[in-house]
Amino acid sequence: MTTPVPLPIPTVATSRERPRVTLAVWLADLTYTQQTISAETMPQAIAGLATYAATKMDLVHPVRIFKYPEALATALEEDGPPDVIGFSHYIWNSHLSLAFAELIKRRFPRTTVVLGGPHYPLHRPEQTAFWHERLAGKTDFYIEGEGEPAFAGLLRTLNDFDRAEVRGHISGVHCLSDDGMFHAPSPRLRIHNLSVVPSPYAAGLMDEFFDGKLVPTVQTNRGCPFKCTFCQEGTSYFQRVAKKHARHIHDELHYIGRRMKPLVEAGTARNELLITDSNFGMFPEDHETCRVIAECQQLYGWPRVVNVTTGKNQRDRVLSAVSQVPGAISLSGAVQSLDPDVLRNIARTNIDSGKLMEIALAAADAGASTYSEVILALPGDSKAKHLGTLRQLVDAGFDRLNMFQLTLLPGSEMCTDAYRSKHGLVTKWRVMPRCYGAYTALGEELRAAELDEVCVTVPEMPYEDYRECRVMNLLLASLYNGGVFAVLLAILRAHQISPMSWLERARTLAHGPALATVLKDFEAETDEQLWDDRTGLLTYATENIDHYIEGHLGNNLLYTYRTRIISEALEDATDLAARACLALLRDIGVGLGGGTLIEALVREGADYHRLMLSELFRTDPPEVLHQTARFDLEALLTAAQRRENIRDPRRFQHPEAGVREFVLTGDQQRTLRTYLGQFGTTPWGVGRLLTKVRLPDIVRQVRMSPGPGTVPAPAGTGSPTT
Repeated sequence: MTTPVPLPIPTVATSRERPRVTLAVWLADLTYTQQTISAETMPQAIAGLATYAATKMDLVHPVRIFKYPEALATALEEDGPPDVIGFSHYIWNSHLSLAFAELIKRRFPRTTVVLGGPHYPLHRPEQTAFWHERLAGKTDFYIEGEGEPAFAGLLRTLNDFDRAEVRGHISGVHCLSDDGMFHAPSPRLRIHNLSVVPSPYAAGLMDEFFDGKLVPTVQTNRGCPFKCTFCQEGTSYFQRVAKKHARHIHDELHYIGRRMKPLVEAGTARNELLITDSNFGMFPEDHETCRVIAECQQLYGWPRVVNVTTGKNQRDRVLSAVSQVPGAISLSGAVQSLDPDVLRNIARTNIDSGKLMEIALAAADAGASTYSEVILALPGDSKAKHLGTLRQLVDAGFDRLNMFQLTLLPGSEMCTDAYRSKHGLVTKWRVMPRCYGAYTALGEELRAAELDEVCVTVPEMPYEDYRECRVMNLLLASLYNGGVFAVLLAILRAHQISPMSWLERARTLAHGPALATVLKDFEAETDEQLWDDRTGLLTYATENIDHYIEGHLGNNLLYTYRTRIISEALEDATDLAARACLALLRDIGVGLGGGTLIEALVREGADYHRLMLSELFRTDPPEVLHQTARFDLEALLTAAQRRENIRDPRRFQHPEAGVREFVLTGDQQRTLRTYLGQFGTTPWGVGRLLTKVRLPDIVRQVRMSPGPGTVPAPAGTGSPTT
């Protein structure tokens, strides 16, 4: 690496000078759009580069912001190229950004192309290889670390100097010289106060993106005090947490609320907010943010759902903060693993797993929903350890477990050559769900697809065990998450039987033909999605983009196959859930002999949940379904939530059978129409919907018909339902 001669000017304006910058600047945070909008967040982060730059210089031309590839292609054709274009560079848009960058560099060599984002290696040797393999000829500069100060310094310098003179002079701005020499100045110091970045919302830069398709995004703090090796914020650079002023957050949220109100009322937008903080609720200031969110809910009817990762420590503070917006925020206990050896390997020893587990019980008492996250095939993992973690989490009472494959991110310690070698990580490549497309720009077709590298084998987990864990993940997502069979879970827990034992028994019992087909297809597609050769997969994917867009390839398997179980094999899954529950009860001497009261309760409870889910994702679902009600299942669930003894089924038996109705309310139908209109009714589309909507918000509501009675069984069956 050479040491360049310093430039004769400062690269950042002082408080006494605001240089005039005449460059035309565009910024693009691209997302795929052809199957669905893959990254459905407003481009708030990249727009912050523009608002920060405007505090350091007088920009003659307003900075233009792009999210959709089609809009960028139109601008290039109608308006010609800018002087500088910056692209965000994430795992979900890397090749899409580079496809446009390469086209621009080839057609408009004078345009300066800049990339920035976390999809970039940590260490110099790997950065050098990354440049030569992926970036050379497509981009002029890459910003390492926080982008706002470095990008502003780059703009000012480019305004006064030729691009070749700039190389190697600006902190945090990496590049290759014409002779192939890699220049990598250290990143700039972190921003101490996020409020020095003016709100892109208040500046009007986000107005065009309130289109009903994108979700508003805010960041109230940046950085993470933890050191997880799989995470890009686990490096020392991001250890300190920088925060925004309360007034900044207040004004930003109210601005968004005013813009979202008419969209929400018209049913043309998802009623959501995304907060990108890594540990929301863990800091005292987050209490005030939640108060403002509650204020926005009252004034604007927004947001119904707040997607955020809550804090990993400071349980009481987290609970206190989110209690101000009941039902809007699910509390997360993102343990990833509960095995001590695994936790040491991934540097999570400074996170109190015990406190994370306590969140479930405390949140249940407060009426809040909870979820945890688990990553499969972490260093030191095994089948027994993974299933053991799942068991502890369901026994703790988390409502939902989000189960992920270990993805190696270039900006994380885990992705380094030394770490891979030390822990024996064996990886394969797959196409990322929804991240593929073909676009026409300047008369050329651009085809792109994104890949991620997943770990499938570690020393104590051979591939066969990895695949079996994936099947168990699917059963848990389909039969447990969201209280899909809450009555059965309540009965099992009342008899001190772990829900994980129920899932493991369900795995070993005979499966109905529809369910057996779905599980067989899941195992086959798990194998087919994984490739050894990154280059070969990338070539195959770009040559077969249409098959991916049509949904034949590249789907998120857990989402898609959970949907297939609900839509194609719900009766088989219901029968399996009931049989597995009854088998475990008989193991401990409960309900021995056929036709017992407990068996009737289990069967009715299983069918109760089947009807709540039945035919939700059709464009014309039946408005009302019926069931004979011999037990008061609602009373049973309420008693279980209060931790009362529910072992005796006679306590919940109706004196006379009644009729239970399952209905879709008007609000539910509007919610389903909004999401199905955006994601579609394919299995992968509905699977995506199920990650965005709380099940209680869409499952059929239950009411009792007046007076006793029974529902006639359909001809040729013994079922009490229609």
